[in-house]
Amino acid sequence: MSAPITAVDHFAGLGWGVACERLGIREYGVEIAPSAIRMRSANGMRTIYRDVWTGLFGSEMVPEHDLYIASPPCQTFSMAGKGEGRKALDDVLSLIDRHAYSSGWMLEHSTLNLDPRTALVLTPLAHIWQHRPRLIALEQVPEVLPVWHAYATVLRSIGYSVWAGILRAEQYGVPQTRKRAILMARLDGKVEPPTPTHSRFYETNRARLDPGVEKWVSMAQALGWGMTQRPYPTIASARSTGGPDKEKVGGSGARKKIYDELEAGRWLGPGGVDPRYPATSVTTKHIIGSRGHHGKGEYLKAPVPSDEVREAFKVMGSGMVERHGERPARSQDEPAFTIRANAGGAEPGGFRIREIGEGADPRGVRISLLEAAALQSFPPDTVWKGTQTQRFTVVGNAVPPLLAEAILAALIAPPAERDAWDLAFAEVYG
Repeated sequence: MSAPITAVDHFAGLGWGVACERLGIREYGVEIAPSAIRMRSANGMRTIYRDVWTGLFGSEMVPEHDLYIASPPCQTFSMAGKGEGRKALDDVLSLIDRHAYSSGWMLEHSTLNLDPRTALVLTPLAHIWQHRPRLIALEQVPEVLPVWHAYATVLRSIGYSVWAGILRAEQYGVPQTRKRAILMARLDGKVEPPTPTHSRFYETNRARLDPGVEKWVSMAQALGWGMTQRPYPTIASARSTGGPDKEKVGGSGARKKIYDELEAGRWLGPGGVDPRYPATSVTTKHIIGSRGHHGKGEYLKAPVPSDEVREAFKVMGSGMVERHGERPARSQDEPAFTIRANAGGAEPGGFRIREIGEGADPRGVRISLLEAAALQSFPPDTVWKGTQTQRFTVVGNAVPPLLAEAILAALIAPPAERDAWDLAFAEVYG
């Protein structure tokens, strides 16, 4: 019997570890968050050291491994704000051009003036340069794809076959439309991305399905919801913490008008349509007063409120209802939006699913930790330790295990035959 594949997993969390266990890969994680380490231990996962720089400064800390996995932090690559994300991207690409990855010490010195989190996205390349693992799987937010393409140029120069692109989680059975920039590479043959098993979810044509694969998995399927348990259509509302209770807003004319219209079904009645009003988009912030949300979550498709409620919005300084575009709502019979870690002081479990219809609570139903984990495709027997905030953070930060499993299964499968492109690099550099 052949020895199991051994993996080193930087910024480990739980998602890749679950996938490794399913595939019989021996994973050694590197993770700095104490709460994530506790949860890894509770699930039988090994954590060998905490800081990725430790292995770059002392290679003796790193076990022999066939497979290298990394999901570095993504905060500084957001396209929000005043260009901080674009500046971080330019800095990283410049450092790659200058070969700052050629040693841990050089990388640390070259990034002293940068946000420490920005430097972390280069540590995988420094690790690969030192250890030359046979197989590589890297994951990040879509904005980092140019970095992976720059990585690919370096990796091809040392003999790797490389694929870098965007994978959609719902195409691999995850009940969630999470997009991620993925890099896959191997030294022993041509690398190929995983073949989708499920259809893509088409936002603008929801009846459309890709041929030859299964339909995407809905929230209701993943959570085991039926008509008797959740009789109303639902809307996924990401990172929304819920507004004030009705009894607390009775004295506020602006908020009371909004709640009165909600409860009267004048915005979100059965079917979500009122022929008296044209359709437009309204953010969850405007509907349920999400604290610290900044309108960056998901959207409801709802009729425009009455002129009186429009004036109430003006009083509240909301920026008006059409401000955030035309993204339609999703029902329980569709995949969820991206499950995120709670940020900005939001309450644990802030991801809500809204019920629509007579008797439904307009503030929505907060999903439990286990429901959030199911929407990330974690198995039901996963052990969750720590505070509620810590557990939701680990869930939201994780690579969906089904997506991770698809990527790793494609990597550990027998390699495809190299084509002329790969052979040219192998001949010149290999």
